Amino acid sequence: MNTPKAVVVGAGIAGLATAIALSQLNWRVALLEQRPRLRGDDTGALVWPNGIRAAASLGLANSLEAVSHPVSNLRLRKIDGGTIATVGPQLLSANSSEPTMILQGAAFHEALVSHLGSNVEVHPSTAVTRIDLVHLAAGDATRRWEADLIVAADGTDSILRHHIDETAKVTSASTVMFQATIPPHRAPDLDSDAVITFGPANRRFSYASLGQTGAAWAATVPGGLRPESDQIQHELINRWFADWPEPIGQLIGATRPGELSQSAVRYLWPLPSDFQHCTDQRGALLVGDAAHALAPELAQGTSLALEDAATLKWCLTNSAGITAALALFEKVRRPRVTRLARQARRLHNVAGRSTGVAGQLLRAAPGSLIGRQIKQGFDWHLPGGGGAHSR
Repeated sequence: MNTPKAVVVGAGIAGLATAIALSQLNWRVALLEQRPRLRGDDTGALVWPNGIRAAASLGLANSLEAVSHPVSNLRLRKIDGGTIATVGPQLLSANSSEPTMILQGAAFHEALVSHLGSNVEVHPSTAVTRIDLVHLAAGDATRRWEADLIVAADGTDSILRHHIDETAKVTSASTVMFQATIPPHRAPDLDSDAVITFGPANRRFSYASLGQTGAAWAATVPGGLRPESDQIQHELINRWFADWPEPIGQLIGATRPGELSQSAVRYLWPLPSDFQHCTDQRGALLVGDAAHALAPELAQGTSLALEDAATLKWCLTNSAGITAALALFEKVRRPRVTRLARQARRLHNVAGRSTGVAGQLLRAAPGSLIGRQIKQGFDWHLPGGGGAHSR
């Protein structure tokens, strides 16, 4: 029997986790990445218990734990320092063995790279511009890779998604997010494991402890990407959050301009009507943000990417052929990610307003209600692994 071949487009967390899952099934994998080096963003990311569970099913639990810090409480507060809600450990953990974690994106990315099997060939500086869904191949201007399975893990602006489905729409939140990670010798003392502060004019500031490796923060402001230098961007952030409660000013002050990154906040709505496309006994599949980039309020991006990889591995193991596996993937993933995408969009619309009825609703929401909204995302297990997988 011939060894099956896969092409994975994109070497972010979704692409790396998928390549690892396929290599564990003894597939030959070509991992195509447009950047010249495989490296992650040096920012923080939440991984909820469902993401921890998915990582464990791929043999990545120890690697994730080594580059992350547990979050035992999450505090939502107003710009005047008043608390909107506190989400405690009883809601942030599915059980004592599956805590919520904040991880270092670059360190976790490096850990994933170290788990790539010898049957994974990495091709950096490869910007995929050609997709053939008839003969199933992908490539750039100079080379073409044929495959039994093409996996698009190339993010919100996925090239492959437009070939599979034209109904999905990239929606701009009309905001930009600045992020940074501060090393421990410069990080100030924090008053909580993780805090999100809501302010006027659609501005938010979140921060979290990374334990002995420092702290991570993210600031969301209205508008588009800033063209100014890092130094001027740093000065603007200082100005925008000058009167916000500490330790926000301390975190910004401890950040060097060159440590800043910025990204436009966008999400998919509606989601693609199909995550997969099949021809004969081969197919193509969307995973991660290429399939279901969510509005950022649920912070489920990393966890859902890990879920996708774990689910694909399970579907391939428990199906008679690739087309059956992709159909099963669609069946078990769509209800869950559609529900979370709808929920994230609703929360985004509420959290984006600090005044009016929506703002009053956010400020009035009790901690238990917000906690339940967050915890709904934890309800994931591999099919047959005990528990829900598609709710």
